[in-house]
Amino acid sequence: MAYDLDVMTVRRERRVTIPISVRLWGLGSDGKVFSQNVKTLNIATSGARLYGVTAALERGFIVGLQCGNMRARFMVVWVGEKGSSREGQVGLRAAENGIWSVALPRAADDDFSAWLVDNYLATESSP
Repeated sequence: MAYDLDVMTVRRERRVTIPISVRLWGLGSDGKVFSQNVKTLNIATSGARLYGVTAALERGFIVGLQCGNMRARFMVVWVGEKGSSREGQVGLRAAENGIWSVALPRAADDDFSAWLVDNYLATESSP
């Protein structure tokens, strides 16, 4: 397993650091439809970390992502806080089959959805 020392989170799959130009679209928290070109910071079989995102997004939102001719839906699992070094960044988790056209390590056989709920979605209801 790989470790992300920034947030001390155990990763279930390796990430590949690669800048890929992608198109991100969907409905923002401001109720407006958006479509913008952004880049990946890193990718994994089941997700991505993007930068250059200006759309108003929140955790749990479903967005579309296009890489070349491939399109897929992703769930926003985190959004960089305004004024922080992660402003304009978002973390995505694949809501369906991946779209990357590069060879990536296989995801672990463990049930990742339980980990996602424990580490991201459950904290939304915290005070």
